[in-house]
Order: sequence, then C-alpha cells, then structure tokens
Amino acid sequence: MTKAWLLVLLPAMLACSSNPVSTVRMGGVFPPRPADCALELRTGIMTQELLSSYDAVGTVNVQGEIGEAPNDPRILSLLKPEACALGGEVVLVNTSANVEYRGSIRKESRHSYLVFRKKTEGEKPQSQAF
Repeated sequence: MTKAWLLVLLPAMLACSSNPVSTVRMGGVFPPRPADCALELRTGIMTQELLSSYDAVGTVNVQGEIGEAPNDPRILSLLKPEACALGGEVVLVNTSANVEYRGSIRKESRHSYLVFRKKTEGEKPQSQAF
C-alpha cells in the first residue's frame, strides 16, 4: 500500500517543487535594474523598430495555472523581477499556451517572454577579462 501511495504522490511532489520561473540571458550582459523596475509589456509581433532600438537581453519563462493569460497580474509578478534583473525595459510575449499532460491530472499554462533594453549611444555591455 505504501508503494502505491508513493507512485501517486511522487509526481505531484515533483510538480510542486519545480521552479515556476526560468531565465536565459542572451546577448550582452547589462547592469540589472531594481526588482520593481518599470516595464512595458508588448503583445504584438516583433517589429523592425524594436530590433533597431533595443538590445535583446534574454528570455523569461513562467509556468502558471491552467487558463492564466500572459498578462495575468500573478504571472507578471513572477516575470517582473527576472526581466528587471536582466536589465530589461520592454517585454514581448513570445509564446503562451495551456498544457494538459496526457494521462495526468496536471494542467498548467506556460508563457515565454523576450526581454529587451533600450540601446544607448556609446554604451557597451559589461566585459571582464579572464
């Protein structure tokens, strides 16, 4: 009986223990901004203006509850400190999906955001010798 309960509880425990937010840095390394920095959320397509005026600094992926939208306040509260830590100013919704695992009661939403910072004339990414 104990082994049967472990088979039932283990997947649920693993699902609960996983971190709902992951960050990937890309491009230059820029100074972080305060965790409560002001961000602009864009939900349209990537434009030439965005690419020419902003540096891509990373991506942030957020796991939410089933049905949560990419602009849900709870999702944005998880996104914000990570995007600010990358030095971000503009966040573009990349992908957003509801996921239901076959044969499982586990359902969730997954959201991916591209993070950009305004290009500044003459400013270069931080560098270090090693």
